[in-house]
Amino acid sequence: MWVILAVSIQVLSGPNVWPVLDEGTFVSEAECQAVLDEAVPRTLSEQMRIAWEQGELKYICIKAREPASSAN
Repeated sequence: MWVILAVSIQVLSGPNVWPVLDEGTFVSEAECQAVLDEAVPRTLSEQMRIAWEQGELKYICIKAREPASSAN
């Protein structure tokens, strides 16, 4: 499963990373990237669009890891 993440870094408080849940999950990286390319910057608020245009905010596709099974 692939998901879209938003990533930014604040100088004093460190990284901010959050999933973009509105677009859902994807079977492949190509499918995720196609939706990402179509949605950004169209769906961004004015403030988020400016941050994205200035390189302060990035959106990436990343594969979700399966939870590790616990050994008994």
